Amino acid sequence: MEIKPEHYELTIALSALEGALGGLWYPSESDALVSLVIYADPLPNTEALAQKLGAGDDSLQIQPAEDFFRPVLNNPYWASEQGGHLAQKYANLRDVLETHLEDLHSIRVGRVNVTLYLLGRHSSGCYLGVCTHVVET
Repeated sequence: MEIKPEHYELTIALSALEGALGGLWYPSESDALVSLVIYADPLPNTEALAQKLGAGDDSLQIQPAEDFFRPVLNNPYWASEQGGHLAQKYANLRDVLETHLEDLHSIRVGRVNVTLYLLGRHSSGCYLGVCTHVVET
């Protein structure tokens, strides 16, 4: 198999994302780890990806990427030592995602037990990003 430039760039992006995710968790009523996700399906746009992820769920929402980061970056506690400097870790994650991906969006699936994605299109054509779960009662 020939290694094409987009494959090399994908490897770099995946490595950067893995580095930014090391033990990262998302605060909600039940804090959950943030995981790397890859969707290699040749989907034409974010809406098509969201429909596939939501699979008929009527609570599906596509939101700006900022909505994913807002609960952490705008909370002074998460920027403190007591908060584990979580805001700085999320700022780093945001920078990595914005460096390697285009058309970055947050996708929410569910109402109380929400699967939360933050995905963008890589130059290779696949979608990359992160996924976590939040509980909102």
